[in-house]
Amino acid sequence: MRNRILAGLGVAALATVGVAAPANALSSTTADVWVVHAFPGVTVDVFINGDLAIDAFAPGDVEPLVDVPAGNYVIDIAADSADTTITPGDGLFGTGAGGVDVAAATSYSLVAHPNTSGDPILTPFVNDLSSVGAGNASVTVRHTANAPAVNVVALPDTVLFAGVTNTQAGTTSVPAGTYDIQVQVAADDSVAIDLPDTALAAGTHYFIHAFGPQSDDSFGVVLFTIADSPAGVPAGSAGLAAENGAGSTGLIAGGAALLALLIAGGVIVARRMTAEQR
Repeated sequence: MRNRILAGLGVAALATVGVAAPANALSSTTADVWVVHAFPGVTVDVFINGDLAIDAFAPGDVEPLVDVPAGNYVIDIAADSADTTITPGDGLFGTGAGGVDVAAATSYSLVAHPNTSGDPILTPFVNDLSSVGAGNASVTVRHTANAPAVNVVALPDTVLFAGVTNTQAGTTSVPAGTYDIQVQVAADDSVAIDLPDTALAAGTHYFIHAFGPQSDDSFGVVLFTIADSPAGVPAGSAGLAAENGAGSTGLIAGGAALLALLIAGGVIVARRMTAEQR
């Protein structure tokens, strides 16, 4: 089932939107892969090992890939069509014929998004599901927009992440509560994205992705959540990708479909000029 929730920038109820699955639901033999499309203006088909996996995948759509057996997968992004198969590696972009390795007991996001030139790329991330601790929430911010380096600030003056560039990310733990969060252009501190009254619930992992070109009114964020496990689960760089640290070089495989697995949750696309549910 494809899900899409579009909302304005008043996001006080983020904590009530889509706690997807407890981290301890991960299998010792399979992986979970969050699939979200956040490349503006392009509807695509997604093929895995040559077979159609997601048809007519539009920006803001999300699809679950749950309990994916560990192994190697060729992922192709192609123009939306009636085709149900493709020669692996022949898409417009994707992992290439060599594919990517998926490790068991790991949660992934495959993020298709524009780079700083506006060209489509596919960036895989490992979702850090380490236990957040009592009374805390985990916040991961990923720069996946056609925009310069940004700072992420919890007003009035707490800098969560500084100098994050396209394909980079950072994760931090904060006390649960309500925050006024801004994404600011690092060069001049101008406000790029404003997220007032953002409620962060205890025991929840928040994955926030900058979305769209900065010059466009669609510029905003895509957010999804995963519930914490009391004992935590292994997290790190095994398999598909290592989490890109702020200030480090990102792991990039060419492509364009922001991906994020939805087990039973929701995705918010927060936009400056729109407030609608499709």
